[in-house]
Amino acid sequence: MSRSVSYLNNAEFVLYFPFENEYNEEGEYDNDLSQMNWDDTIENLKAEIKAKLPSYYEVDLWDNRETRIFLQNNLCNIGISEYCGLVSLSVAVKDDTWNDHFASHHAGQIRPILEKIVDDITGTRLIHKATASNGEAFFERAI
Repeated sequence: MSRSVSYLNNAEFVLYFPFENEYNEEGEYDNDLSQMNWDDTIENLKAEIKAKLPSYYEVDLWDNRETRIFLQNNLCNIGISEYCGLVSLSVAVKDDTWNDHFASHHAGQIRPILEKIVDDITGTRLIHKATASNGEAFFERAI
């Protein structure tokens, strides 16, 4: 079975968007430029999310195997993961929160804010439509 991009365990929601690698003038993959572009994307996401949702602060944690938690508040974690040019931005209720229902409601409230941030920064948000039995996922562009 093929792999897909990872996201936070027990995520309330997941937003997807493409990430383009960078190539040099000869058309060869440029690892340094791609890494710089990825780092810039992460920093831009952090800055915009913190500006619009000031209760979130920076952390550097890992959930499951491949999802980096880069922002959190007292209720939720925000994580990011990338695989083969597909990025997931996911929000999950923290395990140690005092009220799961309130935290889940909060996640629902911030979803449209995060959707707008992803749209503004990346220009393309994707919607997961289905997954085939072999693990291949199908997406369409969000309108």
